[in-house]
Amino acid sequence: MLDRTETLVVGARAPEFSLEAANRDGILTLSGFLKRGSLILEFLRGTWCPNCVQRMARVELIKKEIEQSRAELAYVAAEKRDGVFKPAKFLEKNPVSFPFMLDEDRSVTKSYGLYHRFGMDALNIAHPATLVIDSERNVRFIYRGDNQSDRAPLEQVMSTVKKLS
Repeated sequence: MLDRTETLVVGARAPEFSLEAANRDGILTLSGFLKRGSLILEFLRGTWCPNCVQRMARVELIKKEIEQSRAELAYVAAEKRDGVFKPAKFLEKNPVSFPFMLDEDRSVTKSYGLYHRFGMDALNIAHPATLVIDSERNVRFIYRGDNQSDRAPLEQVMSTVKKLS
């Protein structure tokens, strides 16, 4: 586990982004999310990743806790809309409550310092990671996983979020 990325440390200003979601209409932006409060940003490998699917299921269990903390959560996956795995079809069959944004060109994954070009279990995807960003765009929490099953403990994430509400 790392508490930093290649480009960000706790206290840094989060880069703006605008992405389309596989399970929502329109363009979603960091500034749009932050108008409503803090943001938990979950970087996933994609809908094809069993560990990512498990992570989304665990997050669904704390949906009310996230909402009560006046926070939002969004997923970012370095996955193509029309790629082999068809994320929109997967999300129709396995709905999630939160926006599942597609970083098709990996620009957001790169700007957040989480691009994993090549590894034992990776090729041009994101390191699994969780960031908490406050309403002023400051990064308050970073957990970058060492491998596909290394994820931020949700208790730590929510502890940070609750301090911001």
